[in-house]
Amino acid sequence: MKIATLTAAVPLLVGVSVATAPTASATESCTGGYVCIYQGDIADGSGNHPLVYRFYEYGTYNVYNLVGEYTVKNCQTGGAGVTGYTGWNAGGGIAWSIPVNNCAGGLWVNLTSTYSVRLYS
Repeated sequence: MKIATLTAAVPLLVGVSVATAPTASATESCTGGYVCIYQGDIADGSGNHPLVYRFYEYGTYNVYNLVGEYTVKNCQTGGAGVTGYTGWNAGGGIAWSIPVNNCAGGLWVNLTSTYSVRLYS
C-alpha cells in the first residue's frame, strides 16, 4: 500500500479519501457503500463536522491523529461491517465495532485508542 502525504498532519492512503480542513458549510453526507469518520458528534445540531476519513473498499487501513471523540458511520450495503483496532494493521484488541449499517445515526465514540480500521463483508 502506498502512502502519500496530503499535508504534514493528514496522510492520504490509497483507496481512502481524507477531508483537509473544516469548512463553514454543512457536514458532508456519507454516501451509500462508504464508511465515514467525522470529527465530533454529528448529532449535536451544529451541522459542521469535518469528514476526516472515507473508506470504500474492504481491507485494513491504518489511521492517524484520531484524538478525542468522533462519529463513525457505516453506510456499507449487504451486511458489511467495520471494526476499529488498538494496533496497526488490525492488531491489538478491538476498540469498537459496527457489524451492520448504521448510516442513519452513526456511532459517537472516542477514537484516541484507534490505530487501524478494517472493512469486511
